Amino acid sequence: MSEHLPATLMAKVSQIIESRIALHFPPDRWNDLEQKLKFAAKEFGFTDHEAFCCWLIDSSLDTGQAEILASHLTISETYFWREPRVFEALEATILPELVRARENGERRLRIWSAGCATGEEPYSLAIAVKRAIPDYKKWNITILATDINPRILRRAAEGVYGEWSFRNSPVWLKERYFSRTEKHKYEISPEIRKMVTFAYLNLAEDTYPSPINNTNAMDIIFCRNVLMYFTCRRIQQIGESLFQSLIRDGWFMVSASELSVQFFPQFAPVYFPEAIVYQKTDQKPAESIVFQPSALQAESQPFPFFANEVILDEESTGALPGLPQTEPELPQILAKDRVEEMPKSAPADISGPVRELANQGNLKEALNTCEHLILEHKLNPNLYFLQAAILQEQNRDLEAIASLKRTLYLDPDFYMGHFALGNLMLHQGKKQIARKHFENALTILAKFSQSDVLLDSEGLTAGRLREIVAATMQAGALT
Repeated sequence: MSEHLPATLMAKVSQIIESRIALHFPPDRWNDLEQKLKFAAKEFGFTDHEAFCCWLIDSSLDTGQAEILASHLTISETYFWREPRVFEALEATILPELVRARENGERRLRIWSAGCATGEEPYSLAIAVKRAIPDYKKWNITILATDINPRILRRAAEGVYGEWSFRNSPVWLKERYFSRTEKHKYEISPEIRKMVTFAYLNLAEDTYPSPINNTNAMDIIFCRNVLMYFTCRRIQQIGESLFQSLIRDGWFMVSASELSVQFFPQFAPVYFPEAIVYQKTDQKPAESIVFQPSALQAESQPFPFFANEVILDEESTGALPGLPQTEPELPQILAKDRVEEMPKSAPADISGPVRELANQGNLKEALNTCEHLILEHKLNPNLYFLQAAILQEQNRDLEAIASLKRTLYLDPDFYMGHFALGNLMLHQGKKQIARKHFENALTILAKFSQSDVLLDSEGLTAGRLREIVAATMQAGALT
């Protein structure tokens, strides 16, 4: 066999890839494509990547197979502190500005690493936050890291890396935030690991922004070295969705090779020394904005991120401090077979304002609005579900759990409630309870057709949600 695959075969397989998963590989990138296909072939059980290419051309891929293929074709070499000038801008200007604007109000920061691969980027972001915000333990900080490959997400969550992940990164990073393992690897410090939440998400197919997958009201989004693989149309679609996921004046970072007015016309470019980033503004600046870096504040001392968190077991029957008890009328209603009186979902004109406020980052107002609606519609499970989503964004997990339990008390078949509660339990390390809720969700979803669009799920079909639940279980080592 020749050194490279025949051009005719590469042309066919690249065309198939573009039509099925919207990834674009022109002829000048066929060598790169062939190398990626070699690795993908092994995961699909092929020893010969040419045979794998022929199989791709002749076969139809299901969603899971398409995502595995996409994860191989979009993965790029990644390492800690990649493009250091961007991190300098983040530490010296962007984060300090956010701190100054919020230190006397709601101390809240939300960052999303979209297409996080093996985790070097989100952990770098967590380190940058710790360095730039000495009192970050007093803040409500979310660092969401998503990818389409559950196997890669599991690796990222472990937080163990070899020397290659530290190439071109500053010496202090490995010395201060990693410990050496017996196998000559480096493990991220527990306090940094706890700052990052890994989750399954397909940028090309899933719905965002949405409180359901915690992708709304972001302050900063990193999406680097991922979009360049997609077709132009898909890049524009993803760019618009990411734009909507940001709050006003939020920041959007792509790699230097992905900067494009054509792809991201809705953003305003902001110029830092040797770095360009995007910002979501109402009006694009008439001229370049140039920032000069300032000296970083001294590093804060390590602390246990969840040191004071109280964990409530699924089986616990104790009352949650400061939370109202379940309405006394519910048991009587259930006993009188009046379950049909309970609305299964909130009409758009009821829950719409809550979702809109949450997507804009106005969590206090969203929560207040939701609670007022609950007073008027006590038996509406969807409102309790929205309440739980907002509480979770505020890192009020115990209260979110209580709201989700009310959701499932009102409607035991509320699939999104089981999925959300499973995610919360997985985040708390309660894998057995998480598995139970995920399995409940799958059992309920099995009653629907693949193409059924689900209520209260931001347009997800039953088939797609089943795939997401299964991938989440795989990423969390529950299968």
